[in-house]
Amino acid sequence: MLKKLFERPKQGMSDEDYANLMRYQSNFFTVFFILLSCFLFANSFLVYYFYGHKLGSFTSGLYSGLFGGAIGIKLTSMVYLSNPTTLHRKKIAATDERIQTANQYADAFLLKIIVVVAYLAFVLSIFFTQYIWYLLAPLALIFILQLLLRWFFKKIL
Repeated sequence: MLKKLFERPKQGMSDEDYANLMRYQSNFFTVFFILLSCFLFANSFLVYYFYGHKLGSFTSGLYSGLFGGAIGIKLTSMVYLSNPTTLHRKKIAATDERIQTANQYADAFLLKIIVVVAYLAFVLSIFFTQYIWYLLAPLALIFILQLLLRWFFKKIL
């Protein structure tokens, strides 16, 4: 089960096998996120009671975001799986060696950027202890940077 869950598309994989793999993975993550959000919803009552409104509002935002993410994963998978041409394009993009190489370069470069930003945040947190979250907030933007770097390296290579 775990092997199929984290399996990467292979060269020569048929469109039907690719669709089944994507359906399995998206259904798993959808169910996982929904169960996790239900668990956090049940625990948020205890957090509200013992730790007050601020931490309770954080947990309610967290489980709301997880539930919204689960719905988003399911909707995007339904769109991709219902359109055969889009599914075929995504399969080609997932199995193309040039795109995989560009993604590896982008991920390696991104790791270097994360290390530098984390080091700077660590050093600056000595002086600005109450503002550490503002210094670490750019790490949330790393996901956007990763997409941009992947696009950039796909164009270059």
